[in-house]
Amino acid sequence: MNNQQLPDEPEVGDADFLEFTPDQARARALRKQLQHLSSGDAGEVLKEMARELLSGRIGLREAMRVPAYSEALGERVRTFREDWEQMSPEEQEEQKDGARRFIEAQNEEIEREKAAAPAEHGRFDRRR
Repeated sequence: MNNQQLPDEPEVGDADFLEFTPDQARARALRKQLQHLSSGDAGEVLKEMARELLSGRIGLREAMRVPAYSEALGERVRTFREDWEQMSPEEQEEQKDGARRFIEAQNEEIEREKAAAPAEHGRFDRRR
C-alpha cells in the first residue's frame, strides 16, 4: 500500500496498467510514478489524479478526459521536454541509461517476486 492512501483504501497493481505499456516492468514503473505523484510533489491536481488512479476509482483513459488532469499532465510533459532540449547529448544519454537501468531493476524485482512466490505457496500448502 502507498503510504499516501487511506489504510483501508485498495490500491491497483501493476497488471492494471499492462494495457498501456509493452510489458510488466513498464507497468510497474508507471504505478511507481503514480505513487510518487500521489505525494503531491508535482502539485495538488496530479496528486489527486494519481490517488484516483491508484485507488481504482478512475481509469487512465477516463483520467485523461478530465480537463484539469490532462492540462496538469500536459504542463508536466512540456516542462520535461523543455528540460530535455536544454540538455547536452551526453546528459540525454545519461538520462536514457538511467531509465534503462530503472526498467532493468523493475524486471529483476518482478523476477525475484516470481521466484519467491512458489516457495511461499509451497510452505503455505505444507502447513495445511
